[in-house]
Amino acid sequence: MININKEALEEALFVIASIVERCENAQTKFREGTSQHTLLKNRIRALYLSKELVEAELLRMGGQLSAASCEEAGKCETPDSCVILGDGSFMEELKSAVPPIVSIISKCEKAQSKYEKGTAQFRRYEKIILAMKVSKTLLEDRLEI
Repeated sequence: MININKEALEEALFVIASIVERCENAQTKFREGTSQHTLLKNRIRALYLSKELVEAELLRMGGQLSAASCEEAGKCETPDSCVILGDGSFMEELKSAVPPIVSIISKCEKAQSKYEKGTAQFRRYEKIILAMKVSKTLLEDRLEI
């Protein structure tokens, strides 16, 4: 279990949004039905769910989402009425989101091990790993409810 504070959530939200954008760009390079396309589709779905959980946790902690972030996701009629993770059965979605997040963590840890501590590449992977661990923790906490 990692310590999740408001700053860690804000950083995780930024990193997750960045990863989603990169995955969506990469996905366009593969034909639908290929293993790479499917891997990215599952990863993107897991990352969007993770982003929702991070946003919900930020709101729970008294933080605020930017109006643009909230409206762009179609979650609110007004910036003050955001609805994060509406009603419905999320257990299957949550369960299916864990493996792609774990995969990102392990791939980043393996890549990070090739660089010396303190290098830009090492720090870059460190941010991604921390964001994914925050995401994994929130997913697992939600599954325990």
